[in-house]
Amino acid sequence: MSDGFEPTSVRLRELSLGHEVTNAVLSIAFYVVCGAIGLLPGALRHRAADAFVTWSESIDEQRHL
Repeated sequence: MSDGFEPTSVRLRELSLGHEVTNAVLSIAFYVVCGAIGLLPGALRHRAADAFVTWSESIDEQRHL
């Protein structure tokens, strides 16, 4: 779109089912990993959380290259 505005809706037929399933799986996996990290004992929890944040930031940066 040349006007710089984001679309307010997307037609269902324009959605890729594969991408939607991938997004759903990744979203669920994110919460599972966060829950698992939350169950770890203190010092291990902090190290795991830091490692996960660092990893996810690097993945996010790679996606936008």
